Amino acid sequence: MKIKEFWKIRQDSKRDAVVITLVITMIYFVILWVNLAETLANWFAQYEEIQLDEIPFLLLLMALGMAWFSRRRMVELNKEIHLRVSAEEKIMQLLVQNKALTRHVLKIQEAERLHLARDLHDDIGQYLLAIRLDASALNLSTKDKNPQTSTAFYAKRILSNAAHIQEMTRTLMRRLRPAPTSSQDCTTAISILIKEWHEQHPQIHLDINVESCSSLFTEQINITIYRFIQEALTNISKHADAKNVSIALKSITHDGEQQLCIEIIDDGVGFNAGETSYGMGMIGMRERIDAVNGTFNVKNNTEKGITINAKIPIQA
Repeated sequence: MKIKEFWKIRQDSKRDAVVITLVITMIYFVILWVNLAETLANWFAQYEEIQLDEIPFLLLLMALGMAWFSRRRMVELNKEIHLRVSAEEKIMQLLVQNKALTRHVLKIQEAERLHLARDLHDDIGQYLLAIRLDASALNLSTKDKNPQTSTAFYAKRILSNAAHIQEMTRTLMRRLRPAPTSSQDCTTAISILIKEWHEQHPQIHLDINVESCSSLFTEQINITIYRFIQEALTNISKHADAKNVSIALKSITHDGEQQLCIEIIDDGVGFNAGETSYGMGMIGMRERIDAVNGTFNVKNNTEKGITINAKIPIQA
């Protein structure tokens, strides 16, 4: 039943209560006018042997019972309305967040494509042109005895340019590649990810405790873990301004269920509680964990920084 119908029922119930109150009041005045109690008492006195004079009390008890029953149903209905309203508000909030996340993903895709096109044109294209010019100059340098225009000089420049292109190509491939969980052990892939991130941010002290339990994971969980940690590290490098980061991944047993626990702690600037609901990074991380029936929690630390915690159910 839709929430509008529940509200309509509630409004109709209030109207009916007012009508019943007015009707009972009118009937009460009629009873006073005809002196109904004495009339019934005299009439029931003729049938004392079959206890008809007790029927009014029975009817009163039945009325009280029906009133109590109706009251209980109204309380339950109000609770259900409240729960449905809360659920509908949460669903609407999730829909807004999902739409915002979709727009953000499309925006990031377009920005990444534009960035890659610029890299290919401005960087790799420039060095390829330099290689072509140096190679052409080699043909002219055989007759020139100037050391600055010698074959060895142009060969060194070609080697330098080729090395730059090779490194640039590796960087682009690293940005474009999927999560390497299908080609290697998940724990190994995560260790490589953390190592590469630390090489780019050597000023941040890392405390790593990654348990080797990849045999328990499905491919979807492997990708979720990898992207979750990748997104968390990206957020830390962009926004946290942290000096210390702790990453823990281990298998635990909670209420008889085996779970994978991921915990990432930093001592950065933290966040404003009002902003996290629509933070694209946080929304994306939460969506990934929800997709594997996990739980996601993020909170400010007592001193500074934040703690990100996720628990994913896994099968032994």
